[in-house]
Amino acid sequence: MLLSGEDPTNQDYSMAIDRIREIMRAEGLSIHDLAAHTRIVYNRWANVLALKTKLRHEEIEALGAAFPQYRHWLSFGEELPRCGQVRPKINS
Repeated sequence: MLLSGEDPTNQDYSMAIDRIREIMRAEGLSIHDLAAHTRIVYNRWANVLALKTKLRHEEIEALGAAFPQYRHWLSFGEELPRCGQVRPKINS
């Protein structure tokens, strides 16, 4: 996963942002909700999601704390169901 100092046009960076958006969809979160759950200000999330600023490890750590069941998937894109580490399920 790419963090600050890395190229936001990089494919891995884009995948990290896509994972954050997938969590938001699955949990029914707006950017305001995401800010409340992670205690990271709305403007920061809005800029990260719009690719106006780089994702930092603080955002990943805050998401992992708020949604521990997605921590491994968020960081590595892998599920470990036996350990309770899953991908978000999006209800259609």
